[in-house]
Amino acid sequence: MSQIGFVIPDELAGFSIDEMVAFARHAERRGYHSVWKGETSGTNSIAVLSVIARETEDIRLGTGIANVFSRSPTLLGMSGVTLDAISNGRAILGVGVSSPPIVTKWHGLEFKQPLRRAREAIEIIRQVVDGDTVEYHGDVFDVGPYSVGFDGLPDQLPIFNAAMGEQNRRLTGEFADGWMPVFTPFSKLEQYADALTSTAEDAGRPAPTIAPWVPAAVADEPAVAKQRVKDLLAQEMAMGYNRLLHDHGFREPADEAHELWRSGNREAAADAITDELVDEFAVYGTPETCRERLAPYYEAGADLPILWPPFTASRDAVEDLIDAFAPR
Repeated sequence: MSQIGFVIPDELAGFSIDEMVAFARHAERRGYHSVWKGETSGTNSIAVLSVIARETEDIRLGTGIANVFSRSPTLLGMSGVTLDAISNGRAILGVGVSSPPIVTKWHGLEFKQPLRRAREAIEIIRQVVDGDTVEYHGDVFDVGPYSVGFDGLPDQLPIFNAAMGEQNRRLTGEFADGWMPVFTPFSKLEQYADALTSTAEDAGRPAPTIAPWVPAAVADEPAVAKQRVKDLLAQEMAMGYNRLLHDHGFREPADEAHELWRSGNREAAADAITDELVDEFAVYGTPETCRERLAPYYEAGADLPILWPPFTASRDAVEDLIDAFAPR
């Protein structure tokens, strides 16, 4: 059975914590591998996933993402270990550098040396998870020696890195257990996945899990589903992710959507998202066609596509999406 994950829509989409728990339980019943909780603003991902852990039994629980600026590496490791203990070994620690607007405007921090910071953070988290003495002297962090204060985990806590750029992807192959990209064009997924696997082999590590976030929508009318993912893509362009699309040939529509959304013209921003851009970065359609549209992702090397529902989706639409792509 192919594995599949699901990003839980949260308060930014108008849902309460109780509704988030209900979505996670629904995904578990339908055979999903994992649910993922974002953390840009709004609720804390570790806290919400801890609640979900008590209300579920088997589904894996991932942070998507906990950024390496707003928490220290030590606290990231402690948080991951805590969630893993609460969930009886079901945690996945998804980390990443986030984006300059979130780091600088929301957290009030400098966006300095992001790739070096990510590498050192993962190395320190590994020491914390091992449960022994932590000591690390790097370019960004100077930590320890100090005792972690708990025994090591029976199984290694998986660490996924949300890498987009080439250097960050290389870091992922060398140090992380999974690659969790967002806004990676489908046409380049196989090339990037192969390169990651090769980098991991050179570093003597197992091939990382390839887990791309895939904007997804389902509706009886394909045009309605397409509009929903256009809305999602336009909003994310406004968050600063438009720059990621420059190297993939989508500079003009991404920048236009960014400017229009931030000026308050959200309808026009969504209209700026071209059909070609949607087809490269999202899956959408009727309940009957959705799984057919996702199949090529597995063929291109994805081990764990993670479905990302639109912020505009109603509760019924979210549940329909879970059902449409369900492994069982």
